[in-house]
Formats: sequence, structure tokens, C-alpha cells
Amino acid sequence: MTHPAPASTDTVTEIDRARQQCRDMEARLQQAWVRVDDLHQALTHTEAKADRYRHQLDLANLGRARLAEELSQLRTDLAQHAALGGVPVCRACGCHDLMACRDGCAWASDGEQTAIGLDPRLGPLCTRCLGWQAEIVAQDPPRRSRWRRYFGM
Repeated sequence: MTHPAPASTDTVTEIDRARQQCRDMEARLQQAWVRVDDLHQALTHTEAKADRYRHQLDLANLGRARLAEELSQLRTDLAQHAALGGVPVCRACGCHDLMACRDGCAWASDGEQTAIGLDPRLGPLCTRCLGWQAEIVAQDPPRRSRWRRYFGM
């Protein structure tokens, strides 16, 4: 029987170097998989958070649509009431000729409303409400609700 020839020192060195490279590559591969797992968890968390915000936005839009419908109905009712010769009602506070504001008020003219940047076609406005409407219009920039600022609307 013949025995294999002893390996030269160069061959042993090459084998050791190849084994070390394999260990280094396995370590880097393991680090890469850990990073992939971390990114996957972060993505899953972000998607869940986005779903929660989409749900909140959908609820806010439903509420906004409901309020817009109610406002439209109230404006229609107000227009019908005025068309029937009814008493004009302030579009901001609800006062009318039979029950004025606590400190008293009068009807603001179309010119007064236009002067501060309001649309007089939206309905009558009393002078008391005209004052605080002017303050709101004068704010620079106009104040937005927190969710509008958050979503950039």
C-alpha cells in the first residue's frame, strides 16, 4: 500500500488561507442576514404605522364629509327659510332679529364683509361675529388644525 505524499508547506498555507476566507465570508453573510432581518422588522413596523394613519385619515375624511353634508343641508334650510320671508339668522352664531347676541349686535353689510375678505353670499353675519371673523382672516398664516399640519394639508 502506498501512502499519500506529505503536503508541502505552501499547500498547507493555501488550504489554511482558503479556510480563513470561508470563515470570513460566513461571518459577513451572517451579518448581512441580521441586517436583512432588521430591515424587514422596520418595514413591517412602518407599514403597520402607515395603516393606522390611513385608518385615522379615512375616519377624518368620513367625519369631514358628514359635516359638509350637514352644512349643505343647513345652508339649504336657511335659504328656504329666507325665501319664505323668514327671519335672517347669523351664519356664525345663530342670532336673529328676535334674539340678538348678549351684548347686542346689528347686521353687517355686504361691503363690511367684503372689506375683511369674507364672502357675503354665504349668508348674513352680525357685527359681533364680524369682529372675530376679521381676527381669524387677519391671522398670518391661517391657523390649521394639527392633523392638517401633520399631513401637510
